[in-house]
Amino acid sequence: MEIDLTKIGMYEDQQYEVIITTIDKDGNSNAAPFGLRVLNDNEVFLRIFEGGNTIKNIKDKEEFIVNITNDPLMFTLSTTNTIPDEYLTRIPNKANTDELAYLTDADAYFICEVKSLKTTLREDDIKSSDVNYIKSEVVELNIKNKCVKPMNRAIHALIEALVNYSRINIVDEDTQKYFLERFLESERVIKRVGNEEEKESIQILKEDLINQGFEI
Repeated sequence: MEIDLTKIGMYEDQQYEVIITTIDKDGNSNAAPFGLRVLNDNEVFLRIFEGGNTIKNIKDKEEFIVNITNDPLMFTLSTTNTIPDEYLTRIPNKANTDELAYLTDADAYFICEVKSLKTTLREDDIKSSDVNYIKSEVVELNIKNKCVKPMNRAIHALIEALVNYSRINIVDEDTQKYFLERFLESERVIKRVGNEEEKESIQILKEDLINQGFEI
């Protein structure tokens, strides 16, 4: 099967919110949410901080599964702890005797093999920590739902901005100030991970607010 991530709506140089599933050396599963950037049709990039089970398992096994889903429960479970095995399906790894696991109800999933992994020290005002930069090749793509649509934070940020925009002239000044602060956060997210249409949309919204006399 030819690997082409555009078949599931994932495009070059765009970032998507996904759930990564891994299995450790003892056979225990782990699931966690991450932002994943597409490099080309069959290569992806992850940035993962040191310390969690996901990066440990990726370093040990040099493979993982990316699950495409919009299920809020799966994102919540994987963020607060990890997704229980009852929501996972285990499959044999064709390359060796190990198992892999994917979200049973995922709209699509793909198997990745690590091609390069670089660890560097990241310093900021809060603390210093190691961060891992991982480039991986997609070796198998499975589409379970023909209407699969990967999650991108930008469209949600845009919708929130539009809702607040529709109400900004009927609320008090304190709420207007809050809406404008939220707008700036939405703009930041869209500029960072949005596509061209989303970036154009938030710019149109910004110009309209400025024309109305709001200071942004």
